Amino acid sequence: MKNKLYKIKRLHAVIDRSLFYRNGTLDYDRITDALITLSNAIMDYDGDDETMWNTVGEFSPSNLPDMIVGAYWHYTEWHGGQCSKGYAALSALGDVFNPGMTMPDRDNETYLALESIAH
Repeated sequence: MKNKLYKIKRLHAVIDRSLFYRNGTLDYDRITDALITLSNAIMDYDGDDETMWNTVGEFSPSNLPDMIVGAYWHYTEWHGGQCSKGYAALSALGDVFNPGMTMPDRDNETYLALESIAH
């Protein structure tokens, strides 16, 4: 269980560094892959959800809940159809985040960072 939480923390940190502390070029496809892997790791996590949601990325520009929500709303607008990697990300993120009747938060840091690098 601790290894699963560690994996989630590491994936979050990699995405966080790539989006907010970038030096040089940024690989949008690799971030998309990492978000898919992060979503799958969250779905595989069988530990205390409150610990995961409240501690991962606690002091980063985009904590775990904000990262998932921002990425989800980004890929609703930036996927290339059902066969695209963006759609795969949207589907994986949708397993974690169920938007219900919520509206996109376009002020979300992850949403804005992904928008700035989307092609």
